[in-house]
Parts: sequence; structure tokens; C-alpha cells
Amino acid sequence: MSTVTESQFERATAIPVPEIAPRRKFLCHCLKVTPEEVQQCITVSNAETVHEVTRGCGAGKGCTACHCRIKDLLAGACDDCGQSKRRCLCAAQPA
Repeated sequence: MSTVTESQFERATAIPVPEIAPRRKFLCHCLKVTPEEVQQCITVSNAETVHEVTRGCGAGKGCTACHCRIKDLLAGACDDCGQSKRRCLCAAQPA
């Protein structure tokens, strides 16, 4: 068994590590589609269903785990809290 000397350790740790690009947030990880791309698809094509979004930009064709996030975007945002209208609790709150 060999031991690592201090100079070997110093050389190993002195190797520059390339910077990692910031991780982009995808709405659909299978097909690498961002929320902005899905929102643009909804706006441009007037999509009203997950199927229409899938046909328009491809999001949701893979494992289908993103379908709930697509439905959130289709529902729009609450004017009061900014959450998806599907998940917003403002409507449940008494006025």
C-alpha cells in the first residue's frame, strides 16, 4: 500500500477545477424545456390543455412527471399571491 506524500497532495489539490455553469431550471427534464418556453408556447398557440402544450413545444412527452407543472402554468397566476390558481389558497380565504 502506498502513502500519499504531502507534495503529491499539494499537486493534486493545485489542479484548477473548471467552473461549472449555473444549473438551468427545467420544467420538463426529459426534453430540457424551460418554464419560459412552455409559457411562450401557451401564449403563442393559445394552448389550453397539456396535450396542446406537448404538441407545441414537446414538454410532457417523456415521463409525464411535468404534467402537473404544465397544468399550473395553464391555470395562470393568482393576482393576489402569484401562486398558480390551481394551488392558490386566496380563494379559500374569507374576504
